[in-house]
Amino acid sequence: MMYGYVIYLILSAIILFFISQRNVKEWILKFIVVSFLPVIGWLLPIQWPKRAIVNKGEELDSYINQMNEDIALEILSSQEKIDKEKELNIVPIEDALVISNYTARRKAMINVLKEDPLEYMEVIKTAVLNEDPETSHYAVTAVMEVKRKLSIAIMELSDAYHSNKQDVANAISYTNAIKSYMNSGFLDEQTLKKYKYLYIEVLEQLILHNVSEEHIYKEKFRAEVEMKEYLAAETTCKQYQKKFPASEEPYICFIELFYTTKSSIKLQETLNRLKNSTIQFSNRGLTIVRYWSEGFEHEANRELL
Repeated sequence: MMYGYVIYLILSAIILFFISQRNVKEWILKFIVVSFLPVIGWLLPIQWPKRAIVNKGEELDSYINQMNEDIALEILSSQEKIDKEKELNIVPIEDALVISNYTARRKAMINVLKEDPLEYMEVIKTAVLNEDPETSHYAVTAVMEVKRKLSIAIMELSDAYHSNKQDVANAISYTNAIKSYMNSGFLDEQTLKKYKYLYIEVLEQLILHNVSEEHIYKEKFRAEVEMKEYLAAETTCKQYQKKFPASEEPYICFIELFYTTKSSIKLQETLNRLKNSTIQFSNRGLTIVRYWSEGFEHEANRELL
């Protein structure tokens, strides 16, 4: 597998060198794309010949500068203060990327690049396949930048965490970085699995340090269920319930676990304990109790027939 990938990289490098007409900067950019996105990278607009690209001959940096100057001129002429967040809300980015006006698409992507690209990651991934080459170019740049920043953050926080696992604040920052990295869509299945186990490990450290935040238990539980670590997930539910005895959430986690593992007897026992408890139900909790109660009643009636 690795041997085939190496051959793919070598052939891609040679082909792209001629496609780029020996333009080193263009060759590097295109090679990065096809390296990170094998096969798919060849289908992106960024690989199209320059004669098919609007604004041909312009480099990305100079084009962005020109676009920024245009925006600045518009601001001066209207003499109005532009609120970036308001502008993004008026015309949703998803809509801006499908309208026929290429200039509007590019401005929308520039606004995203000026904000936090990670917040708009799903939109950016869609924009990578945009038919407008410049919009696609910005999106690829944003993806590479987000991946670079996340990788650096993970490495720095990993070193700090392993040098002092007693530092709760750093451990929390580490879990947030790991979660963002896992949700970014950059990881293959095997690497994602590795990071999920790492995520579980760091969350366990936070629990051992008595960090009183419910979401830590829920995050650890869900990660363990996803990895089919059901015994560990049950232990987490018990720890969760012990730490937050007045919360309905540990019971709901138990119900989800026993439904997943098809443990109907344990599910029924958990449901009975929840109904007999003094917990104040939320609307969501009440709906869950009613749903499962009716489900077991129907099951019992079927057994009697």
